[in-house]
Amino acid sequence: MRIKLISLLILALFVSSVFAGETKRGEAGFMFLKVPLGARETALGMSGLTSTNGASAIYWNPANVSAADRPTFAFSYLNHFAGISSNYAGVSFPLSDVGVFGVSFNYMSYGDIVKTTEDAPDGSLGHYAPYELALGFTYSKQITDRVSGGVTFKFLNSKIDLVDASGIAFDFGFTYNTGYRGLKLGFAATNIGPQSRYEGDGLVRQQTIADPSGSTAFLRFGSEPFELPAAVNFGASMELYRNEQNAITGMLEQNINSFQASRTNMGLEYGFQNMFFARMGYTSTLKKDRDYKTGKASTAGLTFGGGIDYKFNDNLGFTVDYGYLDMGQLDATHRFTVGIKF
Repeated sequence: MRIKLISLLILALFVSSVFAGETKRGEAGFMFLKVPLGARETALGMSGLTSTNGASAIYWNPANVSAADRPTFAFSYLNHFAGISSNYAGVSFPLSDVGVFGVSFNYMSYGDIVKTTEDAPDGSLGHYAPYELALGFTYSKQITDRVSGGVTFKFLNSKIDLVDASGIAFDFGFTYNTGYRGLKLGFAATNIGPQSRYEGDGLVRQQTIADPSGSTAFLRFGSEPFELPAAVNFGASMELYRNEQNAITGMLEQNINSFQASRTNMGLEYGFQNMFFARMGYTSTLKKDRDYKTGKASTAGLTFGGGIDYKFNDNLGFTVDYGYLDMGQLDATHRFTVGIKF
């Protein structure tokens, strides 16, 4: 037990130090993987590392998928700005003593965009609808009575008109339950994988050859490879107060990104009879976002929301959650998540 914990701690410190030393230069692709999924976690300041279980945990920390002792399903929808929308669906199911398996699908649509070229700038060529998606397969297991671990393998695809990029990535994480006042410590590394690049007919151009024959040739251009938006997360959650009907839980997390500014997430959740919940939080991601007219600091990064966790009986229940995130100059976003416990 002690050897396992020490090994996990060394791994977490090593990965964190690698990311902390990144210069964060260059560009990454598949950035849709960084858009937070789940209304509950968004309302908690994008904190879901240790407090999210079941199918919703696939995105935040695959280690917590093992907490589900029965099949769970979750669906989340986000209506973003400029016609962008995101849909997520996940399912987890335990398999005897082997562990808990999960499947997830993350799809982001960028709406219809007018197609233009140098020869047709008026948009007479019609429209195209770019999208990105990730199909994930998760395995999670309770390693000891206090430690759980999990890993998710993802197949990625991004399509922009006549070009597309494909790739693979994986997430891994673990959670340690101290047994004291619900205190849990967590660590997760996400979006680890090789470089990808865009390919396709959109990189082929017809070129007239400068010779007396006036013939034409087709030239295929190459695209630069790009990295994945890898990140490491570590944090904790703890019950701050509890009696027969009320409970207050706090979360604090640190997110270190390879191609973005690091952020600190904080969340507070109040539960009444373990059925009705009110949530609020803050994420420092947008702390530098200011109103371009006045220059005053905005409320960017503030979050709030609520939810219901209702059980029909011991074998069937559902959850409905709402999350609000103030994105400053990009306005507010609203997330909705529906979950089912079989």
